[in-house]
Amino acid sequence: MTYFEETRRIACENDAGRRIVIIEQLKWPKFAFADRPVGPVFDYMTEDGQIANKLDDENFLLLLTDEVFHRA
Repeated sequence: MTYFEETRRIACENDAGRRIVIIEQLKWPKFAFADRPVGPVFDYMTEDGQIANKLDDENFLLLLTDEVFHRA
């Protein structure tokens, strides 16, 4: 089973002024092997469950709607 750990919440808004909260979480893999240890990766999503992609330290892209949000 994949393990998720919420690390922080980031308040963002788009150019039209719509505000959302992006949830950053660590995703730990299901399996790791001694010869190939696998570290965690970060996942991003909104409080409503929409998947987000981190573009850089200040910008996120909602994948379903192609909206770009900036840190507020």
